[in-house]
Amino acid sequence: MANKTTNYFNRELSWLEFNQRVLDEAHDSEIPLLERLKFLAITSSNLDEFFMVRVGGLHLLQASGNKKADPSGMTPRETLDAVSLRAHQMMVEQYRCLLEEIEPPLAAAGFQRVNPQELSDSQRRIVEHVFRDEIYPVLTPMAVTSDMEFPYLVNHTLNLVVRLAPDDKGKGKEKNKPGEDRFAIIPFGRTEFRFITLPSEGGYQYLPMEDAICLFIEQYFQGEHVLESIPFRVTKNADVSLQDEFASDLLHQMEDMLDQRKQGDCIRLEIAESVSVETLEFLEQGLGVLDENVYRIPGPLDLTAFMRLTEISGFDAQKDASWPPQPPPEVNPRISMFENITHQDILLCHPYESFEPVVRLVEEAAVDPDVLAIKQILYRTS
Repeated sequence: MANKTTNYFNRELSWLEFNQRVLDEAHDSEIPLLERLKFLAITSSNLDEFFMVRVGGLHLLQASGNKKADPSGMTPRETLDAVSLRAHQMMVEQYRCLLEEIEPPLAAAGFQRVNPQELSDSQRRIVEHVFRDEIYPVLTPMAVTSDMEFPYLVNHTLNLVVRLAPDDKGKGKEKNKPGEDRFAIIPFGRTEFRFITLPSEGGYQYLPMEDAICLFIEQYFQGEHVLESIPFRVTKNADVSLQDEFASDLLHQMEDMLDQRKQGDCIRLEIAESVSVETLEFLEQGLGVLDENVYRIPGPLDLTAFMRLTEISGFDAQKDASWPPQPPPEVNPRISMFENITHQDILLCHPYESFEPVVRLVEEAAVDPDVLAIKQILYRTS
């Protein structure tokens, strides 16, 4: 919003209001439930990009000591404070929408996220089978002690932080002080699936993978007393610019820039709201995160992943009717694409018009002996 001395809006706060309009669509009771879930996933994806780049840039300005006001009259520090307040409000609204407005009627329609404590015997056996055969073999806990560097975590992937009871008998190899809780990190965001499909009658039930891991977490720490296991997710600063005008080796500069984007500072910590004070302090210290950049989540983390759930077959009443792309009237399907473009330029409007003419053009060019190369311009390849 603009302050009293300028007619300009702050760019970052204005963007958050744009995302609010997307969130408003998730609130609209006239929109089918799974379409509303899509809007929630979009708002989450939008916020990921916003924090990585826009908020990341503000953190760089703040760290450099920049106190210059933008056209709206706000300094980087003032903008960061305002963004934090507004983003926390938006997060609360996102999860209120999910937990109170979308999930209950979806469950009534047979589409349900199951609480781990409410699994039936057959469902628990299925989850245990998936854990034993597909999850347990590929995940590796990493012990973290107070005198070691915090492990590298991939941006926007899910992790578990596990708090273990003190090793007063000296059984473990970790260098912890007597009577001190021990911690381990289990990254699991690179696995192929996020949700486990459960057997159910006449509907669709699922369990987030983090719930399955927490359900059988003791199998990773046999003989230990697990005090808590908490899912969390980090957002890193990806606002790194390439000074290509000064680059003697552009490829080397690009490699350095991509490495910096992977290893950027943590600027947002999303964590289950049930986290203990001890575990949160451990993560804040290890990641270098301030309280204002911690987002306590009252439901499943990473709503972006819910976009895949909206593609589940069936439940047509909870989806918009599909609009198949239309064949463009200026393209004659009975002649080759080369003949078509010889007669006139063709502009296709996707997704309203079919992409099939583009595929035809590439296929015809691929087998044409007179074609030397096929080149296309791609937008936003990142």
